[in-house]
Parts: sequence; structure tokens; C-alpha cells
Amino acid sequence: MLKTISEPINAVLNRITMYRLVVYVLSLLAAIGIGASMLGRLSASPTAMVVSLFLLLGSAFITDFSFSKLFDVPTNNQSWLITALILFLIVHPATSSASAVALILGGAISSASKFLLARNAKHFFNPAALAATILGLTGLQSTTWWIGSAIFWPFTLVLGLLVVRKIRRFPMVLSFVATAIVTQALSFSLGQQAFGSNMKAALISSPLIFLATIMLTEPATMPPRLNKQLVFGVFVGILYATAWQIGPLIIYPEVALLLGNVYAYLVSPKFRLRLELQEVQRISDRVYNYVFKPDQPFTFLPGQYMEWTLAGVPYDSRGNRRTFTIASSPTENTVQLGIKYYEPASSFKAAMAQLQPGDLLYASQLGGNFTLGKHDHQKLALIAGGIGVTPFRSMVKYLTDSGIQSDVVVLYVVSDPAELAYMTEFEAARQVGVTTIPIITQTGVSAPGAITGKLSTNLLSSLIPDAVQRTFYISGPNVMVDATKAYLQDLGVATSSIKTDHFSGY
Repeated sequence: MLKTISEPINAVLNRITMYRLVVYVLSLLAAIGIGASMLGRLSASPTAMVVSLFLLLGSAFITDFSFSKLFDVPTNNQSWLITALILFLIVHPATSSASAVALILGGAISSASKFLLARNAKHFFNPAALAATILGLTGLQSTTWWIGSAIFWPFTLVLGLLVVRKIRRFPMVLSFVATAIVTQALSFSLGQQAFGSNMKAALISSPLIFLATIMLTEPATMPPRLNKQLVFGVFVGILYATAWQIGPLIIYPEVALLLGNVYAYLVSPKFRLRLELQEVQRISDRVYNYVFKPDQPFTFLPGQYMEWTLAGVPYDSRGNRRTFTIASSPTENTVQLGIKYYEPASSFKAAMAQLQPGDLLYASQLGGNFTLGKHDHQKLALIAGGIGVTPFRSMVKYLTDSGIQSDVVVLYVVSDPAELAYMTEFEAARQVGVTTIPIITQTGVSAPGAITGKLSTNLLSSLIPDAVQRTFYISGPNVMVDATKAYLQDLGVATSSIKTDHFSGY
């Protein structure tokens, strides 16, 4: 039953980017809020709600556009929209000309902070939380978190979980929610307060759900690695639940998030790459490898990803930012991207296809946990689906260049043998113990050294008879990754020995 429900949801999520999904979710919540106002379920009038929304949208857009021109940097087409919508959902609507001016100022602060309070595209603070805090501290406009009222929690929960599902940040969100709930439960118990009614209010009549699923998960202001994300969730959860007062400053939810952002900034990489295209290598009609020269050296782990921004992309609903795995190894002095084109191509992909040597791409927000451990290369199996091979190209190139002797089996699954990429690097890795087996799923075609068939429990058992002794890495489309994980579990491979890297929606 659960699988029947999840499959169509995953199919929809796989077709859209994270930013596009967040815009949809926030827009729907805003529409629900305006509808509730029309039905008299909110104190603000529908007119005040609509006017407030347009003031925030206009202010955020104009400020974002102006600063992008001033600093001559490309920005995400959806960034200002997301920030303005979040502010609309947490700040009290305008009820006077003074509060209308305050909202205009709030929209401007949120967009300006992305340029003025950032280092190499790593934001110091969540823009919406910063604007809300400044408006509250100055007394210009209160932050009421009206989206956290009891009438909205079912919508916020369902839509928020879609975002968390898309970006796969459940561990971090759960660390925050569990910490906040336990802390509040202890507070109610020790304070001899009415436990049941207070806990109910803490769960469904509070900012908890919206803060956890929408604001905590903002990519530019959270740590990039899982262990630090868990600490981040626990830290913000404690601050949120205790609402300490430090002098005149009370730790309201937005302040708790800002303090958590300080930790996230301190433990995150802080660089932004300016990448100049050196070469485009055509692998097939649909698969290309892009080779860039970075403007500065940087450190990363094989298998990590970055967020890539391309200037001059005509606006579409998917934006001008994408998350791609770095295909090159830390041992190389170039940055490589493997790109597969689909029809119809997004504006981003269409612009990528037109790049010429000398053109620029920008990259920031290094992250990802799909990396080799210090010793687990001794007995590994890497299973790639299509262009999901890019993290494995980085890994095997690193092993080869570093001379690290390994016991690694690579299963490389494609439908068309013409789309087999990086085979030169995989062949060179034989000298350090890497064995690569291409698997062609399309019947009637073949490639040297490849087998024809589709992944299954039986095929995996025959190709990797010692599966239970290996650590598995699986990268590719969601459907392929989930199915392969199930096959391995059927073979008795422990879940803790299976690491996955899904890609979708780009």
C-alpha cells in the first residue's frame, strides 16, 4: 500500500527541481492562507493579505535585480520569490501605511542580505529569518508565524514533507523535531504545566512544522555533511524549544535559526568558483563531459556535489541553478561535469549546450555524504545507472592517481552502449584493483566486455558472489537506485552497507 502511494509521488518529484518544488509549496500555502482569510479564519483581511504579498514580492525582486547588476553576478531566478513567500507566511500582514513600508523594507533586507552578508555564495543567515528578526527587534512589524496556526498544520505537514523527501534531509529534520519535542516535554513536566494541551499546541499550533521542513532545510544556510547537519538540527531544536532570553534578545524561532546559521557557516566550506570552459567532450548524442578551469584551487572529497549557476539562462520555472556531482578527482587540476540531455531540454540545459571554450560557469555550496570512507575502498561495489556514473569516475580516478590498492567492482548500467562514459579512466583503474563490468539493458546491441541484461537479484548474485562482504555505493535515477537497494537486501546485504546517491529533477 505504501509503495503504491509513494511511487506516483516520487515520479512527480523526480521531474522537478528542488527550487521549483519549494516555490510551488510556498505558493500553495500562501493561497491557502488567503483563502482562510476570505473565510474569516484569520484576523487579517483578504485585502491586507494580497497587498502584503505583492509588496514583499515586488521589494524582494527589485532589490535582488538591482544588487545582481551592481555586483555583476548571476542569481537564481527563484531565490527572491522563495524568500518573499516565506516572509509572507511568517510576518503579520500590513494593516497600515507604516506596516506596509515595513514589509517593503523586510523584502529588501532579505534580498540584500544574500549579497551583503555572504562570502563566496555561502550565506551567513537565512534571509527570511534575518529580515523577520530585524523587523521584530526594531518594532516595525511583528513576526506572528501565522502559518503555524492549528488550521494550517495538515497542509504544512504534507507539503513540507514533500520538500524534505525531495532533498532527502529527513535525518536533519528529525534531529530538530525530536530535540524540540523532548525539550518541550521536559519543560512542561518539570514546570507542572498541563502536559497534553501544551504538547498538542507545541506540535500543531506553532512554527515547528514550517520551520523544520521549509526554513531549516534551506541549502545555503545549513551544513553540507550529515554529521554536522545532525548537530545543526539538535542545536536549533534546543534553542527553539527553550526560548531563552539573552539580555533584551529573546530566542524566538527565527532567532534560533539565525544562531544555528552561525554554526553552519563556521563548519561549511566558504568558496565560490569561477569556472572557465576549456573543452566539451562528446560521448554520445545525449551525453557530454564538460572540462572547466577553476579560478582557484579548492578541496573536496570524491563523490561530492556542488550547486552550479549559469548566467544568461532565459527564465523558466526550473531556474538557472542545478546540483551536479563533480566528475573530476581532487587529484586533477580541472573541474569536470558529466551532463545528459533529455527532450525537451530545460533552459539551463539548452544554455549549457551553447557554451563555448572561454565561457563561464559558477559553482558554490559544496556538499554531499556519498563519499569514500578512509578504509572502505578495500572491498567495494559501485553500481551506476547512466550518468549516475559521475561520482564513481571521481572515486576511481582518485584511487588510481593516489595508487591506493583496492578490491572494487564497478557495475555500469546503460541502455545504449554509446553512452558509456569515462571508460578510459575505469580501464586505467584496473592497475589498482578496480574491475568494471558494463551492463547493457537494451537487447540486440553490445559492447566489448559488456553483458546484456537488467539488474536483478540473480544477476547481482552471479556478478558479485561475495556481496555480503562488500560496501555498496549506488548512483542513478531514483527508480533504479531503490530497486537495486531492494535486490541487495534480498541477497542479505545489510542496509548499513548500502550507500545511495539519487539524482532527479535537473
